[in-house]
Amino acid sequence: MRSAVEMSHLFLRNVLHSQAVCVDATLGHGKDAQFFLDQGCRQVIAFEIQEDVLLETVQRIGDSRLEAHCQGHETMEEVLTQEVDAMIFNFGYCPHADSKIKTSWSTSLIAVQKGLQMLRKKGRMALVFYPHAQGQMEAERIESYLSTLDSQDYWVIAFHPLNQRAVPYLVGVEKRKETSC
Repeated sequence: MRSAVEMSHLFLRNVLHSQAVCVDATLGHGKDAQFFLDQGCRQVIAFEIQEDVLLETVQRIGDSRLEAHCQGHETMEEVLTQEVDAMIFNFGYCPHADSKIKTSWSTSLIAVQKGLQMLRKKGRMALVFYPHAQGQMEAERIESYLSTLDSQDYWVIAFHPLNQRAVPYLVGVEKRKETSC
């Protein structure tokens, strides 16, 4: 069985191409940004609030197509000037970094709302949730919002095991037509 992150990459792969603009909304150690770059995408815009993590990741990846910003993902509209093909969020904390620094449901919800506005038609957003207490609340709040989206505008699906509790899982969103959230 594939992990939630592997499933997120499979979900996003169909919208990636040589001119694709992608967003890694939670850069961390850059696995998702590296995935986008490995697929040959034109540009990857990334957000990370931990400067030391961002600098280490940018240096390790060493690819001019990666544009990384040391700011919260809820401010993405300050940076994004065009529609995007794919966007990914890995909520929670960055492994092997300060585990006290976590995403929060309030800023993450704002980022998801703004991200949906920035997706082009047929663009996709992958959201990977992790099962710690704060992560559960974050997932519930964001899923509650996503469940209100008009199905004519967005297709929203969850990938999670039915016979396991407290495991990471994926929620995928595809923009079906041009909208304003």
